[in-house]
Amino acid sequence: MIVVCEPQCKGFSHEKVNSGFLYGLRLAFPKETLRFYAEQTHINAIKEILKHDNVIVDDIEYIPISYRELNSITGVVSYFLLLRKLFNDVRSLGESRILFLSFSSVMLFMIKKLKQKSVFSDIKFTFVLHAEFEHIKPNDNNVGNSMPVKTSITKSAVKIIRNQKLSKIMAKLIKLIHLKIRVRVSVTVSLFLSRLFPIKKIIMWKHSNDYRYIVLSPHIINNAEKYIDIKNLNIFTVILPTLFVEPSPMPVNRYPKFGVFGYGNSALLSYIAGRLSAMKFPEPYEIRIIGMDNRGTAEIKNVVCPSPGKPLHRKEMEKYAKDIDMFLILYEKNRYQLSCSGSIMESLSYMKPILHLNNECINFFNQTSNRIGICCPTVDEYIDEMVRIIENYQEVLAELNDYRNNIINCREKYDIKNSVNQLRDSFTWPAVSS
Repeated sequence: MIVVCEPQCKGFSHEKVNSGFLYGLRLAFPKETLRFYAEQTHINAIKEILKHDNVIVDDIEYIPISYRELNSITGVVSYFLLLRKLFNDVRSLGESRILFLSFSSVMLFMIKKLKQKSVFSDIKFTFVLHAEFEHIKPNDNNVGNSMPVKTSITKSAVKIIRNQKLSKIMAKLIKLIHLKIRVRVSVTVSLFLSRLFPIKKIIMWKHSNDYRYIVLSPHIINNAEKYIDIKNLNIFTVILPTLFVEPSPMPVNRYPKFGVFGYGNSALLSYIAGRLSAMKFPEPYEIRIIGMDNRGTAEIKNVVCPSPGKPLHRKEMEKYAKDIDMFLILYEKNRYQLSCSGSIMESLSYMKPILHLNNECINFFNQTSNRIGICCPTVDEYIDEMVRIIENYQEVLAELNDYRNNIINCREKYDIKNSVNQLRDSFTWPAVSS
């Protein structure tokens, strides 16, 4: 039996990569039952995306788990009890291996403490490394957008007050203030825990061959060597598992349509869209935010957000991506140095050429030998490229078609089927000699 746990994600968070891992495990271990522990809404999202992508992962058991957010004392206790129960389940099944699809430094500390108990001492672990691995860099401050969008209670309050009765105004303001306080406390606790349990220190603490890790792109290994002793960490590379949808035909538009798919970078998009809007092109164009974050762009002409502040389901995202000519990827050089963005794999999945800034993660997939889009060293050059496409759209279409043809090569190269051996090796330990 293969035991897999997703201890953090709810709903549609990471549903694409996690479904890719489950499918990859089925290919790597075709005769073994999969037992998947996750929060119920995430289980529902996994089932939905597998059905949507027409992928069958048979012989799988879904086990719902519940937990509190890890930003309070009750949250810490909740996770400790969850992990202990998981370990007991594994032992009762006669198994000794667990694959964690995500984790935090606090969880890893708990796992290593539990493993010190004799009853759990032979359990072995493989962990998928995500964004928290970025924090192995000294004095890491590059977590959010480099150009923060300012928000305040005052702005939110103005929206509430308009056309509302006094009782409703007071109720909504109290709710808003309470939410702001909760967010502030949550962030403070999270920062405290990250400093108390730094990821670099916890990974190296009591490390042994019973711990293995998966990174989602080769560029991560190259960068991690600067900050941590990766030779002893048993790290494997599995290119970000993605179940690619059927290739769609090239869109036919009268004018260029750019899309930001997923989280994006709202601050930088606001700056770029504002610059373009000020140029007052006679030619039409559209920038469509296929996500929920339209901060700083709501009033900018030519920027459209179908679902501001509300998450979109996969089918809705696909609908809004269908006629997009090019995906905008706005991560700057300091982003995704030690993790992998799902944006690039979404571009490959939906056959969308990319326009991106100089970023090691994206550069790995957009290589000179097989261009799938345009890399811009600076934001000014990024804007210049958008101007070129807007003003010369009909001439650019042939170029975009070449990128699409190269995307097909990338899809074949990075299909999860080509990472089966690495995935199998990351979860296989040599037999203990008697």
